[in-house]
Amino acid sequence: MIEIKVNFVFNFKKILPYLCTVFKTAFITILGLPNAGKSTFLNAALGEDLVITNPKAQTTRHRIKGILNDDNYQLVFSDTPGIIKESAYKLQEAMMGAVNESLEDADMVLLILDGQYPKVEEFEAYRDKVKCPFVIAMNKVDLVQDQEKLQDNITKVKEYFNTELVFAVSAKENFNVDGIIKTLVDLAPEHPAFYDKESISDENVRFLVSEMIREQILTQFKKEIPYSVEVSVTEYNEKEKLDEIYATVFVERDSQRGIMLGRGGSAIKNLGIASRKRIEAFIKKKIFLSLSIKVKKDWRKDDQQLQYFGYIKK
Repeated sequence: MIEIKVNFVFNFKKILPYLCTVFKTAFITILGLPNAGKSTFLNAALGEDLVITNPKAQTTRHRIKGILNDDNYQLVFSDTPGIIKESAYKLQEAMMGAVNESLEDADMVLLILDGQYPKVEEFEAYRDKVKCPFVIAMNKVDLVQDQEKLQDNITKVKEYFNTELVFAVSAKENFNVDGIIKTLVDLAPEHPAFYDKESISDENVRFLVSEMIREQILTQFKKEIPYSVEVSVTEYNEKEKLDEIYATVFVERDSQRGIMLGRGGSAIKNLGIASRKRIEAFIKKKIFLSLSIKVKKDWRKDDQQLQYFGYIKK
């Protein structure tokens, strides 16, 4: 009897820290202007190149969730399209709809500003409308040469948003990203995890692959081409040694199709090579990738096509 009691006390002491540990979970909307570094920050926080990045504005079109897991917390980030005040076409309207939807269920907002040019006035409506806490990252401080100006900008941002939660950050250099994460965890409510602790996103592999192909289009093509394309993975066959992926790149005009094919198919061949390398690095497996180009005239302005591509809910 005494031995049983001793063993029980010993085992209970071993598990006591886990019983007493508080677990926190939060939904965090990443908000910012185009090209502020929102996606770069998310990748740095996750330690994975989950979402696509590019110097071109409006790289992000959808709300994409990235999940950061730890023994004591789960932070669910929503990477969102850059804020556009006046939409030029229906695709941009849908993108801004994704931003507003993300804010509706957010526990807090992570606002990414350019450390040199914060442009806080662009967020007046969000400051006044959104009720949850703002944590503000003054990003790209690695590019700031005038440190006095940076400190002045930080002071102005604190005053504008009436918060002390403003931090100098370089997502690209992974500077102070952990400081932001610590602050977010401190603010997070106590709640069990919403997702499996092994999950890094709730997006399916087909969607992530289509985004990676679009990332290479943003890199390789110029002018209107990157903004006129949509990528759809039509078939994904998982196999033991080599996954087979078939994807279609949709453009708006026949002339764009010709540019994407290139002379003798050279452009689409280069796109396929770059996309394959990017996808293999992410899924850590060899793939076979087949790309085709099709025309969907003015799809960015067509509600039916936007619904087909998942920008507008049915």
